[in-house]
Amino acid sequence: MSPWVLGQTTNGSKDTIRVGLATEIIVDSGAVVSIDSLLKTPPAIDLNYSFYKNRYSETDLMYKVTDNKGNGFDSLYGTRNMRPILHGVAYRGGANNYYHKTDKRNNHNPIPLDGMHGLCQEGFSKGVYLYRENFEESPLGDTCQCIDSTLNRLVYEQRDYYDSTHVYDMLKSTYESATQPSVGPVYLHCWNGWHASGFIAAVILKQFCDYSDWDAVNYWDLGTDGANTSPRYQTQRERIKKFEPYPEFMISDSLKECLCPPLPENIDSTQLHIELEHLVVVPEAIPVGFQIVMYNVKFGPGKTTFSNIANNPDVVYLKKALNHDPNLIIEVGGYTDNSGSYAKNVAISKKRAKFVYDHLINSGYDTSRITYKGYGPEKPIYSNRYKSTREGNRRIEIKIVNKTTHSSERLVDEKGYDQGVKSNEEIHDSYLSLFFESDSIRSNSYIIDELIFASSSSELPTAGKSIETLDKLAIYLKENAALSLKIDGYTDASGIEDKNIILSVERAKAVYDYLVSKGVPTDRLSFKGHGSEQPIAPNRYKWGRDLNRRIEVTFISSE
Repeated sequence: MSPWVLGQTTNGSKDTIRVGLATEIIVDSGAVVSIDSLLKTPPAIDLNYSFYKNRYSETDLMYKVTDNKGNGFDSLYGTRNMRPILHGVAYRGGANNYYHKTDKRNNHNPIPLDGMHGLCQEGFSKGVYLYRENFEESPLGDTCQCIDSTLNRLVYEQRDYYDSTHVYDMLKSTYESATQPSVGPVYLHCWNGWHASGFIAAVILKQFCDYSDWDAVNYWDLGTDGANTSPRYQTQRERIKKFEPYPEFMISDSLKECLCPPLPENIDSTQLHIELEHLVVVPEAIPVGFQIVMYNVKFGPGKTTFSNIANNPDVVYLKKALNHDPNLIIEVGGYTDNSGSYAKNVAISKKRAKFVYDHLINSGYDTSRITYKGYGPEKPIYSNRYKSTREGNRRIEIKIVNKTTHSSERLVDEKGYDQGVKSNEEIHDSYLSLFFESDSIRSNSYIIDELIFASSSSELPTAGKSIETLDKLAIYLKENAALSLKIDGYTDASGIEDKNIILSVERAKAVYDYLVSKGVPTDRLSFKGHGSEQPIAPNRYKWGRDLNRRIEVTFISSE
């Protein structure tokens, strides 16, 4: 119980008022107390993002304020596997029920009372339980004496992380905590602090920290503490990829710098779920000998082909990887479940592997870079006991036989391999403003410097260096009638590529329209969008994604 004394003793008589789960307010006898007024009492300290970051010694996204058994920060014992998502704004974790020392109960329950009270005392404004099960008997919040010497009210609510409306509500709560100083942090939790809380945390990182699809999926896998091998978890990864940030919850870059924790500097790649996409965007993280499951390739029982192979997402990624790295050599391995005879399964698996192999060879790849083999029911990655999991064993795996060598100690390497990526000096030398300063053409193509589009936007700025450069470009074209201009738009690698293509076209057209508005004839201008192809900077970093959202212009002489 937490006693809180108000007033002064004049005749030795006191009254005790019980508020919340474990807080008493002691006042002079007969005094009138307004809880709402007490909730508005000015705090003694500022509970901002910096306060919580220092209080919990938060280092990175995998840092645990409390561990798997609830130990760590004593005041938050009722939580479990609690980790920061946004410093001082949003935290994820579980509920310490199964391992609780004094109040042990079934793991499938909301947060215990001491966990709720601890969050309240720490200044949290909201706790969110991400499952439906057993919530009806839980208190809906707590009122308590907070560490900033005020009375704090914590709201506890249930939200379904599978419901898009509920996901929106949780993002709104996070946004309010990030942008309103009077709103405390939010604790989003499931049972263990791994899967459901990891999903909403990954979505928050996409919304507020500009995480790309694969950044967010890798984060989800790291946060499961190794419990990420069930085939059903692929659904969560796909949901994370499909989430698109809401424009109404965008925050400034300066606020992102304050709130967004980094990933750990060193990451054990064995903890990660690896897909073919990783071989394209972070090839340095994939060691030689590694086998990657083609999760989007699905065979029916006894079947050795599947439809529309050319447009299968994993096949498309595999071709990109082969195109990007001329040293990449692979083996296509076919597998089956354990239904039927071993010899028949080996034959079926070999045909499956050959089906993918034949498509790659017919697509123009040399036979010296690709082999195939059938393994039958060997090395099941899921249980063969159930129909739903046997399907996952009817698969294709790509084994990396050889590749360009990169460090595999980290998930990413700052010197990592990205086809076409330029050095900072090369990028700087490609700026169109330098051409106007020297008035000598060193090449045909130039980047419009400082024209950086906001994520998912094709809107041009209204002022600034980029607009000044576009104005100079319009003047230059009008003074040099023999020149035409090709305008190429690009995006970063975030999001769905089909949408990236459309967005890149819209960005190129925005520049086209601006030049036309300045008097450049339309018959001397053309534009095209290329999506995320031909990045000039690593897409794994925010600064790189900013640079990749660009416009390049190419002068074409008619003489």
